[in-house]
Amino acid sequence: MRDAPPKPVRFGDLGLRLVSGLALAAIAFIDLWMGGLWSAVLLAGLLIIMLWELDRMVSRDLPSKRSSRLPPKLSSRLSSGRSVTYSAFPGMAVCGALAVFATYLHGVLLGAFFLALGCAVAAVLGGRRKGWLIGGLLYMGLAVCAMVPIRHLEPNGLLLIIWLIVVVVATDVGAYFVGRLFGGPRLWPAVSPGKTRSGALGGLAFAGAIGVPMGVWIGQDIATSAFLSIGASIASQCSDLLESAVKRRFGVKDASHVIPGHGGVMDRLDGLVGGVWFVAICGMFGLGSLG
Repeated sequence: MRDAPPKPVRFGDLGLRLVSGLALAAIAFIDLWMGGLWSAVLLAGLLIIMLWELDRMVSRDLPSKRSSRLPPKLSSRLSSGRSVTYSAFPGMAVCGALAVFATYLHGVLLGAFFLALGCAVAAVLGGRRKGWLIGGLLYMGLAVCAMVPIRHLEPNGLLLIIWLIVVVVATDVGAYFVGRLFGGPRLWPAVSPGKTRSGALGGLAFAGAIGVPMGVWIGQDIATSAFLSIGASIASQCSDLLESAVKRRFGVKDASHVIPGHGGVMDRLDGLVGGVWFVAICGMFGLGSLG
């Protein structure tokens, strides 16, 4: 989710966000509806872009306190000397894509093997940022791979994925409009100064209002639908805050600029990644009917 300002403002970016968001939603819906290899290709492509954004983000070298007191030319030379010589991204991207296809073709164990191989690549080539790269690969890679078996659950895998996307989007929309209309105290100023408590509550309310009846419609009982809708919304917002913290750590506003009006793919899918983690964990422990 994009950060909402702490007080009411104009919706000047709404048109661009809406157009690009609808175009992306149409592409994603077609691929997910077709299922099979098409959905695996879509998910592998999204994971590759997110890994590129992660590598691009964490490879930025922020000047230390010591170097900031040095002359600009010398500080610049010291910063460039700390850069990683070899990029871990190509190997991570290949392993991430193979993990998605392996999960689709042979199950989660082989997918996990390729993710572990990608972590080994990051450990060898990631330099001082290897911890960030490994953590990002596991966090995003496991979520993306988990979407493959969720999509192919019988009989309602497609409907479950659509429901989850709707809950995350409702959380985003509610936070955007309520936060911009009402403003108020910031949610977590140290991590994301723009997000407000009113926006967080608005996102939660929107998710419940849309997610609960939709969950009942696809076959969940009302208690399960309420639990999953509210839980996925909270997980979505927590994941969004996590990405905001990483971006703030490395001094970037957006993960990239590949999506007009929205920033990067990580900026768009951070909430969905959190929602997938919540739903997948619930499924592992039998909390809620996911089929």
